[in-house]
Amino acid sequence: MFYVRVLGAGSAMPLHGRHHSSQWLHCRGANFLIDCGEATQNQLLHFGLKIHKIEAIFLSHLHADHVLGLAGLLTTLHMQGHQKPLYLWGPKGLRSFIEQQLQATFAALRYPLFIGEILLSREKVQLWDTPHVEVWAFPLRHGVPTIGYLFQEKPRPPRLDTERAAALQLSEAEIAHLRLGGAVEREGRLYTWESLTLPPPSLRSYAYCSDTAYDPRVPDFVSGVTVLYHEATFLSAQQERARQTLHSTAVEAARIAVQAQVRRLYLGHFSARYTRLTPFLDEARALFPETYLVQEGETYPIE
Repeated sequence: MFYVRVLGAGSAMPLHGRHHSSQWLHCRGANFLIDCGEATQNQLLHFGLKIHKIEAIFLSHLHADHVLGLAGLLTTLHMQGHQKPLYLWGPKGLRSFIEQQLQATFAALRYPLFIGEILLSREKVQLWDTPHVEVWAFPLRHGVPTIGYLFQEKPRPPRLDTERAAALQLSEAEIAHLRLGGAVEREGRLYTWESLTLPPPSLRSYAYCSDTAYDPRVPDFVSGVTVLYHEATFLSAQQERARQTLHSTAVEAARIAVQAQVRRLYLGHFSARYTRLTPFLDEARALFPETYLVQEGETYPIE
């Protein structure tokens, strides 16, 4: 399974029922948290997500609406007897930010906490590599060092075409022989494991871009992803405000999706000035029809 569950879709102020940025990402058994705004713990509890299953937390930047829930979450894990290692990734300054909060609240964690600070210039960097998933970091354009993340599924082992195997009346011993690199003859023709496996499924991927001004580098970093989440803090009428604050409009997010040739685009990080979000969808879909607005608590399959 590969899906994302949105915990917060608001921006600097938690108004109109929207919370600060945070997402739960599940990819083939691995559970990650992306950003950890102020109410993240509450949202995790509300939606029945188990914090002890989190393997790593990826922080986009150190603005308050993306990290102020982190120290509380780390402390809750400690109080609940968490033992497994936890990995944190984020921009330079993350270590001192965490250490100062833990020291100020007299919290000493009982579990191993590994903190990785990412220094990026123009290239993307691999952070995580397991048999099932890899995670890459790439630079975004904001007022402070800010990171985008790319989560990519890795190829699955080839699967036997059971219908063809049955038609050839292959025994279990013959199938095992094929798996080990052997060949089986039927009516004068040799069959190998490769000739009897199904075509591999297309690899799925998810990219997270928040916060950032429109950045022409981003399409190269997220080219061809299955699902792109891109901030859309403003509508086009506030283009100048977006430029001043180094945020994006819905149209600019759609432009990134078009240039990167992604399959679907999800918009979030909406400014508190907007109570109605339908105009975001209208503006973006005029350029990229496969655009959707994220809703907190909803689960979105990456497929």
